[in-house]
Amino acid sequence: MTTPGVKAQMPKNVRLAVVGVWVQAVLNLAAGALLLAVVNDAADHGQDEGAGLLRFVAVLSLLIAGALLLCGVLAGKRSNGIRVTVIVIEALSLLSGVLGLLQGGGVSVLPGIAFALAVLRGFSSAEARNWFDQ
Repeated sequence: MTTPGVKAQMPKNVRLAVVGVWVQAVLNLAAGALLLAVVNDAADHGQDEGAGLLRFVAVLSLLIAGALLLCGVLAGKRSNGIRVTVIVIEALSLLSGVLGLLQGGGVSVLPGIAFALAVLRGFSSAEARNWFDQ
């Protein structure tokens, strides 16, 4: 129960998960921008074979980064839609990491899987549910 005029403090595990969302958003933004730059450079040099799929992945990464940034900004508003959006994005990220692992991605996909699991755990907790349900 909170008293009027006193702002409730975000639970620690939710706050750490929001930091994870910010970090993942920045990494997705950097990866998407870098991939888009590489695809555009290859297309400028006449090597545009397979560029369509890579361009799609780059734009998708930028869109996911935008969604995560928006969720990070709005996390203090305590809307359950933010929590659900992050859970869906992280579940898709986890699925992508597991598929990459099964296709021989090796240890390079393990940090992404661990990161997605950590954020999912934070946003799926009872404290997160209570925080975002207001």
